Amino acid sequence: MKPYEIAAEVKPSARQIEWQKTEFYGFINFGLATTVNREWTDGDVDPVNFVPEEFDAAEWVQFFKDAGFKGMVLNVKHHDGFCLWCSEHTDYGVEGATSWDVPERDIVKMLSDECREQGLKFGISISPLDRHEESYGSGEEYNEYFKALLKELLTKYGDIFYVRFDGAAEPDEDGNVQEYDWQGYYDVVREYQPDAVIALVGPDVRWYGNEWGVLREDEWSVVPERHSIYSAFERAKDTSRKARKRDKKYELDLGSRKAIKKESEFIWYPCEVSMSIRDRWYYHKEDEYSAKTKDRLHKLYLQTVGKNCCFMLGVPPMKNGKFSDMETQILRAFGLDIKRAYAYKVSGNAAIEATSALSDKYSAENLLKDDESLTWRPADNDAEPEITITLPKKDMFDKVCVMENIANGQHVEGYEIYIDEGTGKFKKVGSGGIVGYKRIHKITPCEVTRVKVKITSYRGKLELQSVTMY
Repeated sequence: MKPYEIAAEVKPSARQIEWQKTEFYGFINFGLATTVNREWTDGDVDPVNFVPEEFDAAEWVQFFKDAGFKGMVLNVKHHDGFCLWCSEHTDYGVEGATSWDVPERDIVKMLSDECREQGLKFGISISPLDRHEESYGSGEEYNEYFKALLKELLTKYGDIFYVRFDGAAEPDEDGNVQEYDWQGYYDVVREYQPDAVIALVGPDVRWYGNEWGVLREDEWSVVPERHSIYSAFERAKDTSRKARKRDKKYELDLGSRKAIKKESEFIWYPCEVSMSIRDRWYYHKEDEYSAKTKDRLHKLYLQTVGKNCCFMLGVPPMKNGKFSDMETQILRAFGLDIKRAYAYKVSGNAAIEATSALSDKYSAENLLKDDESLTWRPADNDAEPEITITLPKKDMFDKVCVMENIANGQHVEGYEIYIDEGTGKFKKVGSGGIVGYKRIHKITPCEVTRVKVKITSYRGKLELQSVTMY
């Protein structure tokens, strides 16, 4: 088999599919770093200084829902070791925040419970670096401590859809370098939360490589195995100058036929884009100038969710436990706009036909139905299959959304979009490369009677989930 044919056979796990459906979720960094107005602290700030007297879990979750987020990811322990839950294994956490005079201080519990109550997915981020814990740098002793923290988090707080591991590391005071037991950490997640994806330093979700929203034109979900986290661990053992230079190389193409022509092993490793609404992850009043506008968030949404990625946006609370008025207004307005933008399906009552269908089971009509189990597949000999959607009357839209059935793999390599404005003739209004889970193609708004989507190149057994105009 040719490399692209092998790649076409790679499929995601059930947990990766469910993560992809989350699409857009928020990331909260909150703790002693917030209190002392820093990004990192040294693990020596007294928990008594943590006093988020206006924290309200229900208010946080409602705000995230208003913003259009489908999930909440909480950074439960950053590099300073301060835990946002009541742990049996350390006193460096919210239990020690004794100036915060409330009946319940376990923020992980309050937020996970409230997410479950309001129908929002809950996930965690955690750093194995620990500037407070004395066993850090000891090797196995510290790894067992960290795994005990993980077990607590993964067994006491209900379903967790996402676990994000930070990769930061540094020597302890004596110069000892802590070797993280990554596979051991993964085993704990798999044992206690088997449906959770493991991200950043993890085998399920790939980080896109920067925090500024600079993306590849096509972010493939199927990539060569050399991009796996396990290969990264092996490369890290090679400290030569040549190896360091190689690892700094940013590859602009991870999955096209040209890029993979010498590869033989592939994995499903989809892309997550993570960035903060401000320049930094924790709240700093002086960062207000850097807050992303609603228009900027719209562009990022189309560049991420609209191009086969998931988008995790950092939203930092203030030290009193409230979100700033500015972020609240921006995100609530953005969430309302997103809801409106995808509320009306122009193609809802349309007629559809295709150049071919593999069988009646895979009819093109399936593309206009809401049932995810119904899909369209062209005949095997249809090299450039086309879908034509005819509206009952002229209508206006500015987005064409195409989705593959990724449970069957990733296949589209190129597509074109055409419209008929009532003249009886089609004109080309756009083209692109991959589709993957979702491709939202923006066009100039105009009144249209027919739309045609042409798949110009694909690998393996093409299978589309839906084609929708908004």
